[in-house]
Amino acid sequence: MQAVSHTGKAKRGRFLVLGGAGAGKTTLLRALEDKDLTSVSKSQMIDYSGWGIDTPGEYSEMGHYRRVLLTAAFDAQLVLIVQDATNEKLIFPPNYFLMFPQPTIGVVTKVDDPRAELERSRDLLAAAGVTGEIFCVSAFTGDGISTLRDYLRRQNI
Repeated sequence: MQAVSHTGKAKRGRFLVLGGAGAGKTTLLRALEDKDLTSVSKSQMIDYSGWGIDTPGEYSEMGHYRRVLLTAAFDAQLVLIVQDATNEKLIFPPNYFLMFPQPTIGVVTKVDDPRAELERSRDLLAAAGVTGEIFCVSAFTGDGISTLRDYLRRQNI
């Protein structure tokens, strides 16, 4: 479904970014928007100011805050779930993302780290209910960023 502006013209949609604290959500958003990566600070609240809707990792990690994420998802046409390739734990319950009406895609971050385990990260995203494509990226080296950006644009996001 495509959003329509008050002029009747199709407008670009938005995507919601979810993941644990320190997973690289804000850094990923800045890389996708071609912004400076040296001044990234931790998100303290849901930020609607950019191309994507940025969320604090604590909202994903603490079960009683997850309902806020469902509410924030109403403003998005796609849900993008971030998994740090160096983190061996799944912070979301199994099949959690199957309850979101929007399509879900996964992004494995920090693939340039020597401790990165890409296959494990893909498996964790699938276990959480991510049903769409899974992208592997490094915001700092740029690996995979243009592929993800192109995908989002093809989705009219």
